[in-house]
Amino acid sequence: MSTPQLPLVSIVTPSFNQGRFIRETINSVLHQDYTNIEMIVIDGGSTDGTLAILQEYAQADSRFRYISEPDRGQSHAINKGFARAQGSIIGWLNSDDTYLPGAIGKAVQAFLQNPQWGMIHGKCQVVNEHSLAVNTFPSDHADAKRLFYTCCVCQPAAFIRSHVIAQMGGVDEKLHFCMDYELWMRIAKFHQIGFIPEFFANARIHATCKSSTQWHSIGIPEVFKSLAKHYMSIPSGWVSHVSQYRGLGVIELLKQYKTFPSNSARIASMNRFPDLWAPPVLRVMVESDPSNPSHILLLKGSVPGPTAKTIKPFTLTALVNGVKAKTFTVEKSIFAIEVPLDPRTHIHRVDIASTSIVPATPPQIHSKLVGGYRADEVIPLSHDEFIVYHAFSRS
Repeated sequence: MSTPQLPLVSIVTPSFNQGRFIRETINSVLHQDYTNIEMIVIDGGSTDGTLAILQEYAQADSRFRYISEPDRGQSHAINKGFARAQGSIIGWLNSDDTYLPGAIGKAVQAFLQNPQWGMIHGKCQVVNEHSLAVNTFPSDHADAKRLFYTCCVCQPAAFIRSHVIAQMGGVDEKLHFCMDYELWMRIAKFHQIGFIPEFFANARIHATCKSSTQWHSIGIPEVFKSLAKHYMSIPSGWVSHVSQYRGLGVIELLKQYKTFPSNSARIASMNRFPDLWAPPVLRVMVESDPSNPSHILLLKGSVPGPTAKTIKPFTLTALVNGVKAKTFTVEKSIFAIEVPLDPRTHIHRVDIASTSIVPATPPQIHSKLVGGYRADEVIPLSHDEFIVYHAFSRS
């Protein structure tokens, strides 16, 4: 099938300690009936026997090459592979996934017949560790609107023109789970995405894959952050889905954001008491990076104890860097306030003064005065995180 007139297709495979699956992955590429291909494996320094397999294929087939060296994670490895790819069409196949026979040839023909498409994708089976099909990924036609509501593109079944990848700058290396979904969002802003309703690939789900181990801790927060970044909103369907998933609420979701190295908004210091009671003037120092500045300081508070049901209204006045920002009237025993922060400033001193100053009643804090409430959660939010918070608040 290969002729000099047909385009070279580059298949990029990030790899790290997937020796039990990678031979099947490589064979699914090199045994395609479309032979004008190159396969580039970017290995992160595997220690499980993967290197011996890679060396074997590099010696046996000139279309196959690899590098093995420490990297900064899967997204970094993918971009390293994209940079080395020489083909005008690029596929990205993880080291535990596989192509179905004829997939690359069908993708090439689709591109040749539809020059307006910047990316195409097909259908995808979900297989287990024994390569047995257990499900089907819900693939469908994709455009910017559709991708807002759902990820309908299965990554191993996708092929992209190399100039589109170059235009996009590859995948976002700050993302470690949904870098593919976020890339589709960006591509859809500028290019048509074609859909071929035929099975192109197998996506493998097993006990140690990220989809099994990191969906809750990394996947969900990254998906929401990507939606907020590109659409300035979160669809109700995603909120409903996530709210039901392990009972994850918005505060837990926001706390997950704060564990990411790429997150920039953080509390540098705070004078809240160890038992969460707020002093008469709660002082919070917020720091953020200029590339992702703080948008608000969220305070979720409560008035516990016997006065909770008959709370006497009181006010909280917020000053930011010494300037009055907002006054809040608290009338309920559980409340939330949002203190606006200037995104042009990257260090904020927030003082929240209470008109309800009372002696502390819990035994461990007899000797202090409190502001009449507990500061249960104090979280600085970037603009994207603020969108996520409000999406949950409206649901």
